[in-house]
Amino acid sequence: MITTEFKEAYKRLNKEQKEAVDTIEGPVMVVAGPGTGKTTILALRIANILLQTDTPASGILALTFSEAGAKAMRLKLRTIIGTRADEVRIHTFHGFASSIIREFEDHFPHLARSKQMTEVEAESLMRTILKERKFAPLRPLGEPEFYIQKILNTMSTCRQEAWTPEMVESFAKEEIERIKNDEASISTRGTSKGKLKAESLKRIEKCERTIIFARVYKKYEEDKVGKRKIDFDDLIFELLQTMRKDELLLQLLQEKFLYILVDEHQDTNGSQNLIVKIISDFFENPNLFVVGDEKQAIYRFQGASIENFLQFQNKWSSMKVINLTQNYRSHQKILDASFSMIERNYTEDELAKLRAPLKSNARGHRTIELQVATERATEEAFLLERLKKIVEKEPNKQIAIIVRKNRDVARLLALCQTNGLEASAERGVDIFSHPVGVLFFSLIQFLSDPSQTESLATTIGSGLWDLDFAERIELIKRLRSGDHKETEQMIPELKELFKNRLELSATSYLLLTVEKSGLTKKLLDDPQSTEVWRNIYKLAENIATENNLNDARELMQALLDYKKSADYRLIKIISGNTNARVSIMTAHGSKGLEFDYVFLPFSIEEVWLSKKRGTYFILPREKEVEDEIRDERRLFYVALTRARSHATISYAVRDGDGSTQTELRFIEELGKEHLTRIQIPKTEILPKAENQTDRENRKVREAIQYTERTLLENGLSVTALNHFLDCPNKFFYKSILRLPEPRSPSSEKGNAMHEAISNVWHLTPNPSPRNRRGEKEITKTMISSINEYFKYSPLSKIDKGVVLEELVASAPTVAHSLLEHFSETGKVSTESWVDTHFEKKFKKETITLRLHGKLDAIIEKDKEVLVFDYKTREAMSVNAIKGETKNEDGNYFRQLIFYKMLLADKPMYKEKIILPALVFVKPDRKGRCPTIGVPIEQSDIERVRSEIASLIESVWSGSLFSSLCGDYSCAYCAYRKLL
Repeated sequence: MITTEFKEAYKRLNKEQKEAVDTIEGPVMVVAGPGTGKTTILALRIANILLQTDTPASGILALTFSEAGAKAMRLKLRTIIGTRADEVRIHTFHGFASSIIREFEDHFPHLARSKQMTEVEAESLMRTILKERKFAPLRPLGEPEFYIQKILNTMSTCRQEAWTPEMVESFAKEEIERIKNDEASISTRGTSKGKLKAESLKRIEKCERTIIFARVYKKYEEDKVGKRKIDFDDLIFELLQTMRKDELLLQLLQEKFLYILVDEHQDTNGSQNLIVKIISDFFENPNLFVVGDEKQAIYRFQGASIENFLQFQNKWSSMKVINLTQNYRSHQKILDASFSMIERNYTEDELAKLRAPLKSNARGHRTIELQVATERATEEAFLLERLKKIVEKEPNKQIAIIVRKNRDVARLLALCQTNGLEASAERGVDIFSHPVGVLFFSLIQFLSDPSQTESLATTIGSGLWDLDFAERIELIKRLRSGDHKETEQMIPELKELFKNRLELSATSYLLLTVEKSGLTKKLLDDPQSTEVWRNIYKLAENIATENNLNDARELMQALLDYKKSADYRLIKIISGNTNARVSIMTAHGSKGLEFDYVFLPFSIEEVWLSKKRGTYFILPREKEVEDEIRDERRLFYVALTRARSHATISYAVRDGDGSTQTELRFIEELGKEHLTRIQIPKTEILPKAENQTDRENRKVREAIQYTERTLLENGLSVTALNHFLDCPNKFFYKSILRLPEPRSPSSEKGNAMHEAISNVWHLTPNPSPRNRRGEKEITKTMISSINEYFKYSPLSKIDKGVVLEELVASAPTVAHSLLEHFSETGKVSTESWVDTHFEKKFKKETITLRLHGKLDAIIEKDKEVLVFDYKTREAMSVNAIKGETKNEDGNYFRQLIFYKMLLADKPMYKEKIILPALVFVKPDRKGRCPTIGVPIEQSDIERVRSEIASLIESVWSGSLFSSLCGDYSCAYCAYRKLL
């Protein structure tokens, strides 16, 4: 049925856009420059396929480069065709590979029960491999870990390009022979005349190193399989390799996906491109639709290549090429200037069909402004002044400050906030150099080696240990003079921390150090600091797990060693007011966005064209210096074409230290006729310091915005909802900030049992319909799974021993009791993430939250869907589950209701009865592990919907941050009062 939304959207299309939407048969390539409406045509084309053909929505596969792109496409499609959009397979490439491996797991037996490999595990495995004598050249004396990260990065490149170890080794050997037989490699002058030139010898040396690398790569892949581990790049690589070998899987996928659409195709790498090509090969003229723009190929460092973009056109000569040249974003001056610059990337006839100039549909003809300052402080002062004027005089305009480097994002955000200008920023943060990282590593440096008093002084000077200013000064003086006598008297927490080093598990000890030192207060005061700490703690857990460390001193030393060997460890952080009209971002982060005003400060050669590091290995495809310049030109093109009304470029002739800076070469390439050059008069920037009231108000605003952003990005789980209903502050600290907590024996018991049960479901069923899995086999699987889990549990040895003994002892009883449960027939899915959407009107805004949950087991039958949640406790009565007894809160019942809500919206379950139930897997006195289902009425669902609506209103109104739960002993409310 043609919807009104489809008719209205289709009516607004131009001729070329309509052609792209209407051409649903055969291969099509759409060259879609910036601002030409590609997201709209992708969504409308999917809708048109469903209107014009009998193809099921699940037979359409749409692949895009990023999660944000997939989300935008699905939301756009939802506005056009409603909930049927959820049936269309819209994925990132990694998400698609993961979904196929889950859906057809019997075709990936070598990945059965495999777990995602952490960075620490990968580094640890590589460290072990390099210790073998034959790999000694990649373990140089004095710096044995020099090549570890370089090898891991190069392997990632190889998998992205679908280069196997054999292919890399073969190429390196052939390259050595080519160099030796190439006359150009022979010197014709000087003492080296008649011999190989130095640069040829250097290249041969790299090739020989590459041969060793290829063998390390092969050994790494073999060892991963033995350890049942996969890493991020493996998902795509494994799918590709299996499709090449497994004809049945390939046929299943080819017959399943009748229409394939690829967004941002210029950013696909070799492996991703091959997946699309192999599936499409089923038809002589496949219904393949690719959308991209070579001029915006800014992810070549991740393997993207223009060759990928052109490959399909060469393979299918019938491919129709449609150029979208009508731009709906920028005015003509911006388009002409950016086109003039990007044309420098091509020779006269190169890629002629992909280089059509864009025509503006927007009013306005202001030239691009180039502001030149004598020094950086003047450039920043002028920028700040311009931003304030726009914010004041044009209240509906959106502004972007786009820079090349992460460090400049942080600098500009601080500049705006200090001067009272609301701004938001997204940047990469190094957890080691962030203040929280500096404090934490100083703290453990002292605790692992008390002679490191400078590290203790750093923590004291930074405000830890709850000392007043005079005490801090006095203690630092004493420490630096060598007087340590009264340290533990002035900081009694140190005595407790030294005492507990042997009594607690390694990770629990780290949490104690953060609490006792006072670092927790700093974390709670700033959501971004909490994110940094969460990632440090995750790193600590990974190191402890991988190396089976349960001694706090060993873990602290391992963390310090890791920090020494790692250059940096970046995480993505969004700061400031996300509703602010000023957004600060890197050029890479600006892709796909648009703003009324765009500012490009610090546009100098030293920032945009910084020297690249040398290569250590020789790979089948290498980048030349000119490629690097073309890549940066594309990136500048992307940044500039984000502007709707006006673009301003600026730079300073001198940096803050007085050194001379060079104007970025791309500026001149924009064309003098498109630029207005302005010399900025020298000014002094006088940052306004925040007073205490301003700071407190900003912190509250940031906490509200952080909570809103977290919910919109991550969605809402039933656990988070339960936290909110228990206490608003518990919700904020546990579900939003998600402060790390020590793993408890009860939580580890549950984790181990869930893994064991999941493994039982994955056993191959017996032929007998009533006894699909044997009792002995179930028992054996449960015991082996539990033992395997506790090999790496962070619990203390005592707690681990107690829990392990209890679970292993009860395994035969559990297996016997659940024999009938495991004999259920139907399509079984375990540990499945399921989501749906919830909408709530707040004032004039519609808030759309993603509700999600991880369902332990789903069994789909002809007329019903059984949903099981496993609890490692003894059985409860129905009244207790519903919270109708004195000591129960009804959270379990709310969980069942929530799970029913998640599944009820799924099109595949629309006509089926959904029956959620709890399975209690701790045997009662009679050895029973009962399954208890609780009838769920529509009124129960409405109650939970009302509770979700209440949570949304509490957050968006800000009342969450002035609420207390009424329990005087509540630790979370105490945190709130403290701050």
